[in-house]
Amino acid sequence: MSVATRAYGTDPPGTDCPSAHRPGAAGDGTDGPGTGVRAGFARTLVAGVGRPGPGTVQLVTRVLGALVADAEPPGHAPIVLAATDHCLRAVAEFVATCEDTTRRLRPSVSLALEPSLLLGRFTVEQEWAAPCYALVTPGGAGAAALRWATAAVRGGTVPAAVVCEVVHGQRAGEETVLAVAALIGPGGAPTAGVRALDPDRDMPAGLDSVLLRAARGEVAGT
Repeated sequence: MSVATRAYGTDPPGTDCPSAHRPGAAGDGTDGPGTGVRAGFARTLVAGVGRPGPGTVQLVTRVLGALVADAEPPGHAPIVLAATDHCLRAVAEFVATCEDTTRRLRPSVSLALEPSLLLGRFTVEQEWAAPCYALVTPGGAGAAALRWATAAVRGGTVPAAVVCEVVHGQRAGEETVLAVAALIGPGGAPTAGVRALDPDRDMPAGLDSVLLRAARGEVAGT
């Protein structure tokens, strides 16, 4: 697995993410200068909810697995992971452990700070050959991940890209984690349907998922 962690507004190599803000440029989803390829949601989004902590890896693995279940060959597209909320929680737990003199600081505590671990099980199980990028930015990385994926596909840098967003929030007074995954491809639709991984579980209200808002057409440039 090849994983690059990008932090604080920087972009994965090979693209000009800020160009996504210019009308008619790569990533705005309109016809304009460049390749003329229209990029959008190539498949129904998959969303799932769970409890934060070790189970987040399993949740991300299930969501991504459901998204690419019919993809051939596996590993055809880079993955862009938006993991700001996950990292903020991991840092808070790490600091609390360091300050608690009654607790032993184990290596696993510091390893939890690495967001790429969220993709580890999925990439191994799927033999995912394409590179993966973890974005951690102030205010959330979902918008940056979606802009980069759209710009990369429309600009011809990659044939398709997977965006996965991990968001934390509250549901019924309990901390909840929401994972959403989408495939961005050429000729995709500007909006898409959303399939719940567990239909019997309601999506937590109040979580600011950029992917879910974009799927409903509430985010400009998608």
